[in-house]
Amino acid sequence: MSVIARQASAVPDRMAVWAVLSTFGLAVTGGVAAFGGILVTSLLASTLGIAGTDAYAVVARSGTQVGFAVVAVVFLMIAGDRVRYVKLRWPTLEDLGWIAVLPFVLFAVSAGLTLVLPAIGISTPSASHGAEGTKALLIDRPILWVVVIPGLYVFAAPVEELLYRGIVQGRLRPHLGTVGIVLVSAVAFGLMHTIVFALSPPEHFVYSILSISGAGAVWAVVYERTENLAVTAVNHAMSWTVPFGALIPFV
Repeated sequence: MSVIARQASAVPDRMAVWAVLSTFGLAVTGGVAAFGGILVTSLLASTLGIAGTDAYAVVARSGTQVGFAVVAVVFLMIAGDRVRYVKLRWPTLEDLGWIAVLPFVLFAVSAGLTLVLPAIGISTPSASHGAEGTKALLIDRPILWVVVIPGLYVFAAPVEELLYRGIVQGRLRPHLGTVGIVLVSAVAFGLMHTIVFALSPPEHFVYSILSISGAGAVWAVVYERTENLAVTAVNHAMSWTVPFGALIPFV
């Protein structure tokens, strides 16, 4: 009986290890699929003659999420309990509060990195890097919001959150506590971007991975609290498009 008991007690541990490894597998698969999404959307944009337009520039990042969408759809087709992975509802007052507070939390993470990393010899990007270029275009040409809302708010951010909050955290939840879920999902989120950021300037690679992992940890905590993908998806899209530095003087 003691041997059987020991074997039974070991099963949850093995299942937890498998859950962690499978989430890392999802992260790597998502990162690889993202390259395919980028290639497909870039080719399509070139074929349609819109590759050089501002309208395409502000939603070009959604090519990455095309790859994420494929991985998420395949996983959900195989998974038995889809409700476990797709937690979406109209925001409550608490959800709206999180959406309002999250920009300040993410700014604190970014500001901390920009202060600490240069002190140890790691460079940080200029204001024109990454999403800041999208924000600048939206300030100069507000009409581009007509493209951004469906491209980023309705498609790109929800798809990324579905895969890396809904599916990854849903996969971990039966086996890990909140701290474990947050840490593993943040590492998985950073791992996925390690592949995607291979195309980024090498001098910004470390900053990019640390900042995205930090954001992933924040979104993981909020998703565990709210269990609503709408909260993290809206904030994720806001992080790409809303120039909080220009809107909030002390920021």
